[in-house]
Amino acid sequence: MPIGPRFPQVLSSASEGADWAWAELYRDLSPSLLRYLASQGAVDPEDCLGECFVHMVRRLSAFTGDETAFRAWAFTIARSRLVDSWRSAGRRPVRPSGNVAETLDLYQHHPAADGALDQREAVRAVLDQLTPDQRSVLLLRVLDQFSVAETAAIMGKSEGAVKVLQNRALTALRRRLDPTGKRSSAPRRAAL
Repeated sequence: MPIGPRFPQVLSSASEGADWAWAELYRDLSPSLLRYLASQGAVDPEDCLGECFVHMVRRLSAFTGDETAFRAWAFTIARSRLVDSWRSAGRRPVRPSGNVAETLDLYQHHPAADGALDQREAVRAVLDQLTPDQRSVLLLRVLDQFSVAETAAIMGKSEGAVKVLQNRALTALRRRLDPTGKRSSAPRRAAL
């Protein structure tokens, strides 16, 4: 949930060390960042989130931009901390640790309704088949609503690479949701 018109005041107060401002930034960003880190297989998502905020506190004076740019900056830091956690573990996981759907449920803003169990299972099955980068692109583009350019900057990839990853992930989703391989008569939506 964006902070909105108060963001410049919150950011200014945070740069001056106001605890209330950092608490507000944390409340705003932590659920999305934690979901992202956990779904990408961070060794310890909570620890990685803490490192993200420590990094933000140390480097806030170098940040310039609006709220959208700040969110992208925070996710870029999260991506760097994620890569660091993979390196410190001595490997890059092919799959996130644990069940992806359970991880996403754990870090969602709102708990899933009981009637959505089948949908969650379908999402889990599809997400388990995607590569970490494909999962990352879908989470950043769909759930966190970043643009292609912002997603590319966060992931350290070109916009073309993000589009390819998104296309491949969506193709995998289509295959999984329609295993017969028949094309729907409905027109294809443009890429997000």
